[in-house]
Amino acid sequence: MRKLVLVLAVLSLAAVGVAACGGDDDDDTGATATEEPATTEEAPAEGDASSGSASGSEVAVAADPGGALAYDTDALEASGTNVTIAFTNESSTPHDVRVEDADGNDVGGTDIFTGGMESVELELEPGEYTFFCSVPGHREAGMEGRLTVE
Repeated sequence: MRKLVLVLAVLSLAAVGVAACGGDDDDDTGATATEEPATTEEAPAEGDASSGSASGSEVAVAADPGGALAYDTDALEASGTNVTIAFTNESSTPHDVRVEDADGNDVGGTDIFTGGMESVELELEPGEYTFFCSVPGHREAGMEGRLTVE
């Protein structure tokens, strides 16, 4: 019985010691090193612009999950100068999404990949852009659309 009381006492002290070592996780910003910052934007529906802020927005586009050479939309609308494109390619066919300006200059995009999602943030002036898949033959088969930045 005496050993049981001694073991319980040691375990109680150890538990108090571990709890005390945890310390206070709050810092001056109210966030810990492992916390993600809070966001107020919800994820947009595929092909739709989110409400975004005056400085930027996020749009989403996906490749056909069955492997067809097609995106799920041929028109995207964004607001602000910082535009994030979230591109999903769940198929085993490699795709990417690239953006070019009215003069045909590539202004950025994702890498070519299969089975996942990538995002790219671009700084774009208001205007009309073309988004497309740069894998040889895919754009020619119809994998392109219009991105309007307001």
